[in-house]
Amino acid sequence: MRRSRRLSVSAALALGASAVLLAPLPAQAAAPSPDAPSKVVSAYFADWDVYGRGYDVKDIPATQLNVIQYAFGVPTYDPTTGTASCGILDPWADYQQVYWTGDNTVDGVADDPNNLDQHLFGNFNQLQKLKAANPGLKVEISLGGWTKSTWFSTLASTPQLRQSFVASCIDTFIKGNLPGGGWPAGAGGAGAAAGLFDGIDLDWEYPTQVAGGNNDVGPADRHNATLLAAEFRKQLDAYGTTTGKHYLLTAALPAATSSTKYYELKDFSKYLDWDNVMTYDFNVASGPKASPNTLFTYDPRDPNASNMTWNTTGTVAYYLLNGVPASKIVVGVPFYGQQYLRTGSANHGLYTAFDNTGLDPNALDADLAPQPTYHALVDQGGYVDAAGVTGGAGYTVNWDLLAGEPYLSNPAAPHNLTTGAATVPTVIAFSSPRSIGERTKLIKALHLRGAMAWEISQDSDSHTLIGALAPVLQ
Repeated sequence: MRRSRRLSVSAALALGASAVLLAPLPAQAAAPSPDAPSKVVSAYFADWDVYGRGYDVKDIPATQLNVIQYAFGVPTYDPTTGTASCGILDPWADYQQVYWTGDNTVDGVADDPNNLDQHLFGNFNQLQKLKAANPGLKVEISLGGWTKSTWFSTLASTPQLRQSFVASCIDTFIKGNLPGGGWPAGAGGAGAAAGLFDGIDLDWEYPTQVAGGNNDVGPADRHNATLLAAEFRKQLDAYGTTTGKHYLLTAALPAATSSTKYYELKDFSKYLDWDNVMTYDFNVASGPKASPNTLFTYDPRDPNASNMTWNTTGTVAYYLLNGVPASKIVVGVPFYGQQYLRTGSANHGLYTAFDNTGLDPNALDADLAPQPTYHALVDQGGYVDAAGVTGGAGYTVNWDLLAGEPYLSNPAAPHNLTTGAATVPTVIAFSSPRSIGERTKLIKALHLRGAMAWEISQDSDSHTLIGALAPVLQ
């Protein structure tokens, strides 16, 4: 029967609580290591942030989160030699970029490229400084992602490749042995980044699935992913016995029923400190209707409404029912929206057909980006205030009562498109402090591990979205 109103937060919490009661009892989860935070607010920081928005490490609001996931390290395989390795995505941004003045540094101290004893520059150096100023802060290296998961299937396919790949990742990022020979002359070298990374985050997107050009995918990936996680846990623990430290192992995992399609979810998760569940991109511009990017609760009008887990509360319940302890579930939230052009007029354009011709996936401006950031909506376009309540520039803030999500609508929004009319009806589904606050309540009520955001540079200048997650740490 079609519901007349949105599932309330209290009802959503009851759904999750019921899932806990109905779930088969998992094996007793080991208590979190003293080195692993018991509550988590984590956010990705991408190495390219210093280029696009000009967002530097110093801009990260380190008092409002306790884990940074650095994107990305690159799983690599050489078919000619059969060699597995774990590489640097952008050496310049990562550890070679010189900060000539203190304006963009964490501590106000400029780099000295002529100092051969300075082996870290760029983001890695600034992250070290950020950790020094915030002793409880953890930094993980995230491996793969949508475009760099190319070789995961191959690297996970045999014991020998798993062992050598994991050893390479630990050597490069945990032991900090970076390539040298570039400029500045002192940059990189043995142990240059030692102590920077507190663990590894696996972003294999996705086992058994061709994502951004993955090679050699197949049904065996599902079990091989578990074996790969086991190998990471084994080698991280072994190295930890030599340093007296517990190294984190986490993973970015899919939402809804796709989680068990791609992963042996319970078995895979037991090797992790926690699961970063990507409860977003439920709807994207390849879908049939202008729909929420992330849904908090079930909406029968959604194009994927036949799947009851296709929302945040449904996904959390599904993870619990599949044996993942609440203490390992970290709920993902997007700091960006989904933009839909040439929508219909019904329901302010939500759940109507659309045509996104003319949008540019490489654009940073709100009027051209298919997935505009909250920063672009608030600080650049002025479409909405930082509180996510009041619209501007012709946009109205609406609330989807069923999904528990905000969206912007403008019946005649101007766009710098090269084709079509100068103004078109537009809908932008986005995250706001109110919708993120619902996640915070869910996390606290069900004693979940915490929240994760993609990604920190996409927040408003006033950090309102990460601020809505900060109470998780209290």
